[in-house]
Amino acid sequence: MRSLVRSTPRPPGARRGQSMVEYVTISAALLGATTIGWPFLVQLLNALSRYFGSLYYVIQSPLP
Repeated sequence: MRSLVRSTPRPPGARRGQSMVEYVTISAALLGATTIGWPFLVQLLNALSRYFGSLYYVIQSPLP
């Protein structure tokens, strides 16, 4: 059975162009979020290192 709605002819690269725009938009958003969040990530990793260092110090203490 044929469709009653007639499809309009599109240029050959129309869908590919839309997907490329979406890809670039998402990639730019991820790159921008990483760049903006980088200082916070460095501070977070330093804090995590200090935390594990203090846990190691407490575990190695001679007090019960």
